Parts: sequence; C-alpha cells; structure tokens
Amino acid sequence: MKKTMMGMLAVASTLALAACSNNQSAVATSKAGNVTQEEFYKALKTTSGEQTLQRLVLQKVLENDAKDKKALEEEAKTEVANQVKQYGGEDALKAVLARSGFTSVDAYRDTVYLNKLITAAVKKATTFSDEEVQKYYDSWEPRATAQHILIGVAQNASDEEKAEAKKKAEDLIKQLKDGADFDTLAKENSTDKSSAENGGKIGPFRRSEMVKEFADAAYGLKVGSITEEPVLTQYGYHIIKLVDKPEKGSLSDVRSTLEDELLAEKLKDTATIHSVVSSLVKDADVKITDDTLKNALKDFSDNTPNVTEQSQTTGN
Repeated sequence: MKKTMMGMLAVASTLALAACSNNQSAVATSKAGNVTQEEFYKALKTTSGEQTLQRLVLQKVLENDAKDKKALEEEAKTEVANQVKQYGGEDALKAVLARSGFTSVDAYRDTVYLNKLITAAVKKATTFSDEEVQKYYDSWEPRATAQHILIGVAQNASDEEKAEAKKKAEDLIKQLKDGADFDTLAKENSTDKSSAENGGKIGPFRRSEMVKEFADAAYGLKVGSITEEPVLTQYGYHIIKLVDKPEKGSLSDVRSTLEDELLAEKLKDTATIHSVVSSLVKDADVKITDDTLKNALKDFSDNTPNVTEQSQTTGN
C-alpha cells in the first residue's frame, strides 16, 4: 500500500477507542490549554479517515472473495517472522522498515497480508489462453540456483583498486580449483553480506532478474562447475558456482509454473489490479454512511488506478 497508508490500521484502532472513551478527556495537557480526545479524534478523522476507511473496506471485500483468508493470514505471519529472524530481531527489522515509511512491524504484516489478498483476487479473476502460455514457454528458462563470491569494487575505484580486486578473485578461483570449500570462502571473503552467511547462495532466480553479465555466466555453466575467470559486473568481480538448473521439461510439465510467472507479471500492472479490485468493490455494493468520508472509495469509481499502486510496496 502507499507509504502514507502503512500505519492506517493502527489509526483505525485508535479511532475505535474513541467511541469507548470520554470525549472530553485530555490526551495532552499544557498551560496553553488541553487537547481533548474529541479534538484529537476529529483531527485524525479529517486527515486520515478516508484512507483508513478505504483500506478497511478493501480488506473486507478481498477477504470475502478469498478462498482461504486464514491460510493467507498465516502466510503473512510466517513471512514476516522469517524476516524478523533474518534481520536478527524485531527492532532491527523495524529500523529497516522505517526507511520505507512503516511505523511498526505489525503495520508491515498487515500490508503483507493485504498484498496476499490482492494477489489471490487477481489470480482468481485471471485465466491464460493456450496461445499465451505457449508463447511464454518458447522463450522461458527454468530458474537457476547459484553460489557466488563477490569482491566488491566501488564505482569510483582507481585502476589499482580494480586490479587488486580482480587478483583477489583470481586467487580465490585457484583455491577453489585446489579443493577449497566454496561456502567457507564465501563467508570469509564475499562483500555481498546478504548471501555470504549462507555460503553465497542466491536464487532460485530467472535470467531476467540478474544483471546480464552475471546471468550469462551462471546460465552458461554446468551444474557443479565454477567460472574459470572472475565475472565483472557493476558491483565488482564475481566467482559463480551453478548449484542447480532444472531441465526445461515439456509445456504440460511446467504449465503451472508458467502460469504463476505470468501472474507475477500481471501483478506488476496497476491497471489490472485496479480493474479486479474495483469490480469486487462494485459487486460488494459498499455504501458509506458518513458524509465526512464519502470520497473514501473514489479511486474505485473512476478509471484512475491510484489505489492499486499501493499493492506494490512489498512484493510478496
């Protein structure tokens, strides 16, 4: 969802609390005057009310359409729990999320869940013809899995620094040929810290997801082999080992995978998402009874896919 909306469910909770409280109770006091709950919640409603209602209605509508919302909710919880573990704790993940506008891990989890609901809705509403699948299959390659050791080179590195990085990569290749363990060398030498701790493992990935030099080198290897020379990309020098690259197989064998990948492409198209979600909102016959919030669903009643851009934040 849009970064301005990341914490909206939390706001919705505070709005709900207002109904159970004394409206004249102060949420802040000062010599200059108090800020009452009534003033505070009225301001929240004015500034964030439409966005909050929009998100809550969207979630209700998508949950109603979902085949198994409980399973999607569990997927979102598991995905975020794995990220908490990956970053070394909730506080560390929260710090990373803050840079993208999230106010809490809970707000991020809500967004992951909502994105899964949107994905499920688009999948349910989408079919692919035999012609579409065949065309995609003709140029399709299975995802590969690799390990790599990156000797990073800064964009403004001197010729001497570049030469040193290349020599180090060449020395590591020699060690690997002499029987050194790839995992150990990756952990000790790779400047790609996100993969180094896992022995340099990356993927599975599609050719199109990697920079060309890396993809060409990886896909050109036999499973178990490493690059004979360091591979230069914009990031530095790579030593690549191909871990797995399944056979392409027949179209019927991989059709499910092809349709999943075609669906992923569809989900990059905000117009497609907007069309699906708008149709569901229309079918749900949503009526807003509060005049202050009457424009909350305006994005779903015109042809401008503003709201659906919100689904692209996480990528799950």
